[in-house]
Amino acid sequence: AEVARTHRGKLPMAVATGALRDVAEQTLRLIGMSDWFDALVTSNDVTKHKPDPEIFLESARRIGVAPQFCRVYEDADLGLEAARRAGMHSLDVRTVYRPRRVSAR
Repeated sequence: AEVARTHRGKLPMAVATGALRDVAEQTLRLIGMSDWFDALVTSNDVTKHKPDPEIFLESARRIGVAPQFCRVYEDADLGLEAARRAGMHSLDVRTVYRPRRVSAR
């Protein structure tokens, strides 16, 4: 959310998710981010799934950005491989954004 908030309205952005469209739309709506992205590409929109690059390439096509100029923020190994195969830069969010621990008192 932090990354999307920072770039919202400044750069074209897409969500590329292996989730079903209705689940992805509902999730984005519930967290208040449904209108933050220029494209939403889900498992309903592609025939091949990660690590195949199809979902990322389709996302890039929909926002009008060449793959080599895209950055993927990813939380899974298959997604990172798909980004590499698409020729996109990627960032493994598992190594950068650590969840905050809440103490149980």
